[in-house]
Amino acid sequence: MLRPPLSSNNATRIVAANEAREFGKYELVSKLAAGGMAITYRARMKGAAGVTKPVVIKQILPHFADESDFVEMFISEARVAAGLTHGNIAQVFDFGEIDGQYFLAMEFVHGQTLSKLLRRAQRAGLPGLPMPLALYVATQMCDGLDYAHRHIGDDGRPMGLVHRDVSPDNVLISYEGQVKVIDFGIAKATSVVESRTSPGTLKGKYPYFSTEQARGEQDLDARSDIFAVGVVLYEMLCGRRPYEGELAVVLPRIISGDYPPPSSYNPAITPELEAVMSTAMAMDRQERYPTAQSFSEALREQLYSAWPRFSPTMLSQLLGHLFAEELAAEGRKVEVTPAFLEQLAAWQAQPVSEPMGAQAKSPGSVGGRTSSSAGVRAVQSRPGSDSGRPGSNTGSRPSLRPTTNGERPPSNGSARTVSSATGRRVTSSAGVTRAQGSSTMAAPPQLDEEETATAVSPSSAARGAPEAPHDTPVEVPAVSVAKPVPDPLRSVRETQTREEQERAERRQRLVMLISVPLFGLALVLGLLHYFFSGRSEGAPAGSQWLTSTPKGATVKLNGQEVPGTTPLVVPNVPLDQANTLVLTLPGYRPWTKRFTVTQEASPPIHADLERIDPEPSAQQVPPSPTEPTSAPDKADTQQTVAADPKAAPPADPAAAAAPVDLKKYNEVDYPTRVFVLRPQYNAFPVEKYATASIDLNSGASYSVNTTGSALLGEGRGSATGTLVWFAEGENLSVEDSFGLLNASPRTFKGVRKLHVFLLDDNVADNAGAIRVNLRQSKWVPPRQLTFDPTRNALVLEPQHQLALRGLNPEATYLLTVRDDFAELRSGTTGRTRRVLCAELTQKTGRRNHRLLEAGKRYQMTGADTLLCTFPDARVEDNAGAIEVDIVDVTEMSRRERAAALRGASR
Repeated sequence: MLRPPLSSNNATRIVAANEAREFGKYELVSKLAAGGMAITYRARMKGAAGVTKPVVIKQILPHFADESDFVEMFISEARVAAGLTHGNIAQVFDFGEIDGQYFLAMEFVHGQTLSKLLRRAQRAGLPGLPMPLALYVATQMCDGLDYAHRHIGDDGRPMGLVHRDVSPDNVLISYEGQVKVIDFGIAKATSVVESRTSPGTLKGKYPYFSTEQARGEQDLDARSDIFAVGVVLYEMLCGRRPYEGELAVVLPRIISGDYPPPSSYNPAITPELEAVMSTAMAMDRQERYPTAQSFSEALREQLYSAWPRFSPTMLSQLLGHLFAEELAAEGRKVEVTPAFLEQLAAWQAQPVSEPMGAQAKSPGSVGGRTSSSAGVRAVQSRPGSDSGRPGSNTGSRPSLRPTTNGERPPSNGSARTVSSATGRRVTSSAGVTRAQGSSTMAAPPQLDEEETATAVSPSSAARGAPEAPHDTPVEVPAVSVAKPVPDPLRSVRETQTREEQERAERRQRLVMLISVPLFGLALVLGLLHYFFSGRSEGAPAGSQWLTSTPKGATVKLNGQEVPGTTPLVVPNVPLDQANTLVLTLPGYRPWTKRFTVTQEASPPIHADLERIDPEPSAQQVPPSPTEPTSAPDKADTQQTVAADPKAAPPADPAAAAAPVDLKKYNEVDYPTRVFVLRPQYNAFPVEKYATASIDLNSGASYSVNTTGSALLGEGRGSATGTLVWFAEGENLSVEDSFGLLNASPRTFKGVRKLHVFLLDDNVADNAGAIRVNLRQSKWVPPRQLTFDPTRNALVLEPQHQLALRGLNPEATYLLTVRDDFAELRSGTTGRTRRVLCAELTQKTGRRNHRLLEAGKRYQMTGADTLLCTFPDARVEDNAGAIEVDIVDVTEMSRRERAAALRGASR
């Protein structure tokens, strides 16, 4: 029989973990968790003909039913949560009232919470969650949150949902590797419950608060959840949260943005990833990612650029390995491959500075676990501590939750009792005070370590598995944060301190202005002495025999003219380093080869020169205004005609008017094993296309990022906030002249002119706009540049790109870029190891831009066309090539894929 609910004046009854009872059409099987707002049960929904379905029942505590404001908000937001259907959000099946007990029936996820996974990983010797798994979990969280943020109501208008309580306790990971966000019970639908939210109230777990949430602001939007995801990612990568400590200590640090950089705890975090995290956790929400989708795209770029062969099954195998005992108790077989165990051992060997597991343990703990006796466990709960981990201070301190009269509860434990049924300490209603007139829907249940909202077998609960407390949820007025006493002389002191700092900086700059030229002069003298004395005497060098067909070609070695013509011996070839040969002959295309000499007499090199087709006359083919003219090629052709009077135009006038065969250099049809990117034929002159550009001061430094998004097709999947940039400057190397620009700030130095654009094949269906923000310093007003996809999305001419067509969007391809480089201008600064590519999908309108870099592998899926090109200021002096192997690995086994990769490396 269902017992009547207790009134708000009585203590909350804690039901035994294995007590099964009827609850309407549900059968409560076992208790999973209990907290300050609700009790969660594993249950079965009974249907007709004995059909059952596993669910999770969250019962709202009875004393909340007395508050009409809470009941209205609960019903409104439960109705909204029931309408969310996404693979990364736990589904809400039912909600309502049974015998005066309000409840939610949610999807049962057979797995563990992220907070418990982090604790178990630290016990297994992992300093934090492995980086590829952490990035994957964060992308899945962003995908689920982005769906909720963009949810459309029945009236066709955005509902403005905000989770407001993103934390590891509210992220479930199934044993199959699925990531799901739970507890949208405190999500704020601005169109429904804005007027019912109490002003000045803090909701959620404060270590994961955004800056505006810590200030008690109420107009929260999606960027508050993005901040919280950044905090969770910080905790996954570093083994600790960026803000540790009590409420009164943490909130001022969140407001001021005072947290150690993640790379100080995890040296494996790259500057690019740290920039992505700092953008998500920016103090000003205007500087964060505008949407969770853009944050997810930035994380995916970091994930698959560093781990192109990552598979979500790695997350499933990690849970199977860490929770093998729980799975074995349920009778499930755990399968972990030897390759994953080797990878796990490598992860365990990676160092992380000051991991959370190395902090001081509480008294009476052994190996980080609280000692238990006779099945009775006494777990201490402290504010500011999440998932059983201690805060920044290890000493015992009283709770900061205020009482009704403004006094703190006694710290001697008089307000706490130990439940004989569960062995846990619970706080009586006399020691818990709720703020008058404030909604407590935001306070999630206090989850124990082993009793989470995920599947816990009754057998494991009966064995008395260790538990640890989670964060104490807070629901206090924002004005309760202690504020410093105003200091009337503070502004004077700050002015004096700032003036002293400016004087010190001026002195330091003066010293540098004097010392740098002297150091540079000494360095130049040393290099001159090295090259003209020691290098000429002792530098190792060899020779290279070189031939060509036809003979008589002039030779350049590393940009320097070599006397004579082929065949000849090229002297003074540096040993054990990459060298570049360029052969030119009038009437033939330049021939380039990169080679390394390891001995004084190396095997000969032979070059087969390719003859240039006769150029069409001006009367036959009018020149295209967008087609670049190649001055060396035309001059070489004229010289050939003058030298050989017997040369005659082809008999077929149509053949004379035909352009160069673009199929050979500019178009490739799949299937193919390799395609070659040549800057002679696959580069485009930026000045000849309508890019969005702005003139800059080459002597200044700019911080540049993007806001907004553009649609490059009719589908929503074509939206992007990333742009391609091309920079012009006197001292810029080609390697630093182009790249991708997004919401993460990027610093530009020595740039005279900046271009931004995107590649496309049709601009008729483009829409939206992307704004480029350029900040020079706090004394100079920021500048802006607007990218219009209808004008600044470039449809390149065939002779300015390479198009790989015929790809299967359902297939997965592995691209291996061979270790080589292309030359966009003469000299070492003119070499580049990168090429710009755009993945196009006609069905969805998707346009994904990426940079392919020599010596790396990339995974590509969902594209039917790949466009690649080199942005350049002048295409006449280009040389070299970059080769890319492409393998369809969709249906390959592990052995076949390894064999294909070995073939690609050859």
